[in-house]
Amino acid sequence: MTPEPPPRIRELLGDATGCGVRVGVVDTGWDRTLSDPRILPGVGLTDPDDDFALLRTHDDHDRLGHGTACAELVLRLSPAATIVPIRVFGGQLETSPAALRAGIDWAAEQSIPLVNLSLGTTLEHERAPLLAACERARRGGMLIVASAPNAGPTTYPAAFDDVIGVDAGEFPSPWDFRHRAGAAVECTAAAKDQRLRWLGGREEVMSGPSFAAPHITGIVALILERHPGASLEEVRGWLGRLAGP
Repeated sequence: MTPEPPPRIRELLGDATGCGVRVGVVDTGWDRTLSDPRILPGVGLTDPDDDFALLRTHDDHDRLGHGTACAELVLRLSPAATIVPIRVFGGQLETSPAALRAGIDWAAEQSIPLVNLSLGTTLEHERAPLLAACERARRGGMLIVASAPNAGPTTYPAAFDDVIGVDAGEFPSPWDFRHRAGAAVECTAAAKDQRLRWLGGREEVMSGPSFAAPHITGIVALILERHPGASLEEVRGWLGRLAGP
């Protein structure tokens, strides 16, 4: 059960629920055995016969559970938002930077205003093409929220200026987060011992930055309901005001 929004959220965003906001979740897809009218038709970008080859299909079904969990975390904070699953994984939790870029580009083609990326790459030679995809998306008006590890090599796209980067912390509520204006990874959100909806609707308890980013994505969806078309700079300003306690 998600706790009610704290006073600081209600004071600044009223009774926002994410209504009218489409959120692209670039991940493992959505478990289509679970019925939820808020999950819209999405896309599959991975060849079912080769996890590292690109193939665009209507198959957005989740084989792994990770994307289903991330989508449901977004909906906990923005229960009236809608989710567009963008499947860039096949049968294993590993994909190619090309698939990641394809997911961003497809979301931009569909004019999806907000995208969650609970994944990234540390490959420096992939930095430039991925940055170009994020810059194209931002010019088109799309906001990207991406997860980052708390230690180790720099992860892209979370570290890009055009992206809201999120790492993992421990908070009493999913509404609580820290915001560091100007930092490469500017947000820290709840990620420890998260109760997640997994394949078949079963519950799993897991931790990690993958599950921090969807909390910020859910809050950004509330901001976009109240302020449609808000720029990245404006959304960052709102995150600074909403952060706490």
